[in-house]
Amino acid sequence: MPVIVEVQVKKNGVAAVSIDSDDPVVLPLETVVLHHLREGVHFPPDQWSEVQSEGRKLLAIRKALELLSRKHRTERELGTALARSFLPDEVEHAVERMRSLGYLDDRAWAKNYVSGPRATGRGRALLKHELNQRGVADEFAQAAIAEHDDRAAALEAARKRARSLRSVEEPKRTRRLYDFLRRRGFSDSVAREAMQAALADVPEGDAEDDR
Repeated sequence: MPVIVEVQVKKNGVAAVSIDSDDPVVLPLETVVLHHLREGVHFPPDQWSEVQSEGRKLLAIRKALELLSRKHRTERELGTALARSFLPDEVEHAVERMRSLGYLDDRAWAKNYVSGPRATGRGRALLKHELNQRGVADEFAQAAIAEHDDRAAALEAARKRARSLRSVEEPKRTRRLYDFLRRRGFSDSVAREAMQAALADVPEGDAEDDR
């Protein structure tokens, strides 16, 4: 039966617990206190495994809170970050806990992303792609981009880009502007409409920035 040979308290509210049959295990102090972990205490193997699992899951929750305090994340982003240090079941437990507490909400995250500065000059197609890359479900992504004004965003992006292309001769100027808008996620019709309006507003001449 495994016996604890050392409990060494570390920084950040953890302790390294050593048993005679395995390497030291880092556990939160809450687990150490709750289960009365101290030198000389014997644990049946199955009970010791449960204590380790409980402690590791608590550490995963603690890490999740730390990560979310730094910035908002999607469920996938949080899970990916936690997976660098924790096992799949520990990650799943922490993510579920954050979701149940309301600290993870992909629907709200997607809405904030689309209404925030990162969405400036981007069309719905590109925004949806970016949301999906971050693990946001199609249902939430579609609901978020539905509120995005593609035409206004395209016109703003087109006018800004057209000013940087003023020294470029036609038809190259038109083609570059159209290709730029398409890469930014605007549909063919929206891109053409914005391109025509921008070219009419910004005549050819010396470019402010032709890069």
